[in-house]
Amino acid sequence: MTDRHTEDEAHKQIAAAEEAEARDRATGAASLFDLRLVIGGLLGLYGVVLTVMGLFASGDAKAKAAGININLWAGLCILAAAAFFLAWRALRPLRAEDLPDTDSDRPKVE
Repeated sequence: MTDRHTEDEAHKQIAAAEEAEARDRATGAASLFDLRLVIGGLLGLYGVVLTVMGLFASGDAKAKAAGININLWAGLCILAAAAFFLAWRALRPLRAEDLPDTDSDRPKVE
């Protein structure tokens, strides 16, 4: 009787661990492939580079752009776009339930 009880307990623990692992895998995959983070990060990187170039621009570079420090303004606009994407990701994170079910031929496992 003790062996049967131990075996049942082990099956319950294994089932609980597998369920938790599947839940973690689903939510991790959803946040891993969130393109908003990639887009926001790249825009942020390019925006910082352009803003720094604009801050240290020479008079000749400004004269070429009709007296406008185009690198500075473009960098600030790109940084604003990066902030938008990163805020969007932070305020509305992806969840596994939000992802469309693309495998219609596979049976649903509940």
